[in-house]
Parts: sequence; structure tokens; C-alpha cells
Amino acid sequence: MRLKLAEPEIEGSFPRKGLNLRGSYVKRGQMTNIQVEDVSDIKKKIVVEVPPETVAEMLDAEYRDLKKTVQVKGFRRGKVPLEILRSYFREKVEADATRKIIEQTFEPGLEEKKITAVSVIKIEPESVQADKAFRYTAEIEVPPPIEVKDYKGLKLKKYLREVEEDQVDQRLQNLRERHATLSPIPDKRGIKDDDHVVADIKARQDGREIPDLTVSDYHLELGRDFYVPGFDEKIQGLTVGETSQVHLDLPDDFPRKNLAGKAVDFSVTVKEAKERVMPELDDDFAKDLGEYKNLEELKESIRKEMQVQLEERSTKEIEDQIIDALIEKHSFDVPESMVEKQIDLVLDRTRQSFVNLGLDPSRLPTPGQAERDQVRPSATRTVKAGLILNAIAEKEDVEISDEDLEAAIKKRAEELSFSVDYLKDQLEEHNVLEDMRSSLRQQKVFDVLKDSAEIVEEKAPSSDESQEEEVEKE
Repeated sequence: MRLKLAEPEIEGSFPRKGLNLRGSYVKRGQMTNIQVEDVSDIKKKIVVEVPPETVAEMLDAEYRDLKKTVQVKGFRRGKVPLEILRSYFREKVEADATRKIIEQTFEPGLEEKKITAVSVIKIEPESVQADKAFRYTAEIEVPPPIEVKDYKGLKLKKYLREVEEDQVDQRLQNLRERHATLSPIPDKRGIKDDDHVVADIKARQDGREIPDLTVSDYHLELGRDFYVPGFDEKIQGLTVGETSQVHLDLPDDFPRKNLAGKAVDFSVTVKEAKERVMPELDDDFAKDLGEYKNLEELKESIRKEMQVQLEERSTKEIEDQIIDALIEKHSFDVPESMVEKQIDLVLDRTRQSFVNLGLDPSRLPTPGQAERDQVRPSATRTVKAGLILNAIAEKEDVEISDEDLEAAIKKRAEELSFSVDYLKDQLEEHNVLEDMRSSLRQQKVFDVLKDSAEIVEEKAPSSDESQEEEVEKE
């Protein structure tokens, strides 16, 4: 049995970090006494008292198990007298018995009292003695009590956007640039911005070589100034095979402090130069990108894809308005552990995005308190929204059936070009099937709220830049 976690799912699933408290409940004839005290709306104090006979049985069981395996000089295995075991291993046995008693009473006790714990803040046990009752005190976080109200008939706005033809053209241009090839520059043409150049560079200051800036076969994409500021402009016009001398004053904020503000002389030999050649925008280009008969079919496909993206943005805006309205109508404290887990999730996603770009994860800095505090407001909003939506789901009896879950898995498998069985196995292996069910449930709640809302359609503000953002997406 696992500690039940009540967690919002708006931004995705939370990692399950509950205590691993397993074991069978103590015998019901030896009733455990459980007292619950409300510390606040989101914290409870649990006092558990286990009767002396249960404690004695636990200690006896621990000594019997120990006797079977322990070796003590002068005694055969399994023949060590009990008083010797107590003398040598009392602290270990009492510690093991304490752990097992808590394992066998804590979660069942919460279930008995119908308490859903978000996290266990601390557990403080008293000492175990064979002839006395054993007591321990736990402090836990629980979901806040939320009496949902005024969630139907919300007044919302849907911003309408249409794909402009110049945006389709820009997307086509992006595709051409993505599929550009590198070809040697024409003979005798000097190098210029956007050319890819391979060069040997020798750097000197006051006649002495600068090892940090002296490189062979260095790759430059002219115009980006990746080598040193102002260098690319100085070598424009050079031809392949040409060597030139370049003088450059490094800026005062140059990263290498010993060179900041200094005059440096460079000897540059261009060994290779290539230019980016973009494919012609014609029917052949369209056919190379997929199952398109001609360029017009490609354009229409892009237009439809961009319109879907704009519709998705409008839907997200409506859902954000719903969340804002619900949070404004419901005031409550949120368990800190839920906020911390949401922060972990956001930072983990950010870290993974860098890894996906090819960065070595071991070289990425660990987020500090400043980074966590920066994420905290949005994480708190996400947690609050999830709790409210879950409360509405309970009130409206919104559930996700196994059939709904199977349909969602099938749809996702098609999007990822996976088999349904493979994707389902992966979801089960990573324990996220129930997270997916929770996410679907909350999406269903959004649908219920949108169906009852008063949605006014209007043209997106002229200052809206979302279309430009969508054009850049692929």
C-alpha cells in the first residue's frame, strides 16, 4: 500500500515521492488507538498508540528472526540465548521493531480515519518497551477543504485569429533555410556574412603568441561574431587560400580579463569557404518534403497546420481565463510540499530541454533558491488550479473510464508513431497511467466549464504577437 497523494495534473504528473510504508495491519483484536488533531486546514497531527501486547509480539518476532541468522562467538547458529541477544542487539531490535510497527499502523490508520495525506512532514516515535504501549506522533499535510462555488456561467473571451498569407510565406522560407545545403563559394568571390569558413588563426599581442586565441581549422559562420567581437567584419572579402593580417582592439568587457581592452594582431588563412544554398521554392521542393503533389498543396497544409495552432492557442487562453476566475473565487492555503514538487517538475523539464539540445547534464548547474523562488508563483497557481478542478470533478461526478483511457493512449500512440501496446507498457513501467487518467479528468472538467460559460468571440488585439510566435514553430 502506498501513501495516497492528492496532486494537481495541469502541467503534467508529479513524481511519486511518498513514503514506502508497507506491511499488514496489526491484529484487530489488539486495537491501535489513533487520535487526529487539526493543526490547520492543511496540516494534521496524528497520534498513534499501539497496545503493549502488540509491542511485545513485535519484539519477540524480531528476536526470533535474529536468532535464526546471527552468529555469536561461543554459540552455534540458532542457539544463542535470548539474554545474550538482548545484551548485544537490543538497540537494533528496538529500532527494527519501531520501523515495522509504524509501517503496519500508519497508512492503515489514515485509511481508517479517511485521511488523504499529501506528504509526511515528520514522524517522532517514543522508545519501544516490551511491557508498555508504544506511541508515535506524525505531522502530515493534507489537501485543503474546498467548497467549490460559482464555477458555472463564467464570462470568457475567445480571441479569433486568421492565418495571413505572408505568414505562410515566412514558414515556407523557414523550411527552405532548414533544408539548405553547403556548397563551395564561387571562384574568386570573397567571403561574406552567412558563409561557413574554415580558417587557421594566429593571435599575437606585443609580438607574443596568445595560445587561447590561436586555433587551426577553426569553423566560422560569418556574421555571428562567435570568435571575438568585430573579427568577422575584418575578414570579409578574403578568398580561399588567402592570408591576411588583421588588427583588432578587444572590448573592455572581453571575457578573458587579461586581454580586455588590449590591441591584438591576427594572421588569418582562409582554408575553406562554403555558402548556404537554399532549394528553389517549386513543386519539386514540395514533393521532397512529403506526399504533396505540388507547391500549392504544401502551402495549404501549412495554412491548416498554422490555423490549428492558433485555435489551440485560443483554447489555452480560455482555459487560463477559467483558472484565473476559479482562483479568484476560491481562497485557501496550499500544502507547501505540493508547490515544491511542482517546482521540481518545472525545473526538471527545463533541464531536460537543455539535455535534448545536446548539453551534457553533468555540466548543467543545479538550480538554487533564487531559481526556485522565480518559479514559485506559477507553481503555486498550478497547484491551486489543480485542487479546484479536482474538487469540481468530485462535485460533478466527472470520471475517466478505462475505455476513455485506452482511447487516449491509442491517440497518443498514433501521434508518436508507436504501437499501442508499446506505449502502454512504457506508461505502466514509469507509473504514469494514473497521472494520464487524472490529466484527462481535468480536461473533461474544462469541457464542462466551457459548455456552461458565456463565451464572447472577438478579434485578437492588434498588439497580439502570438501569430508571429506560431510562424516560428515547426
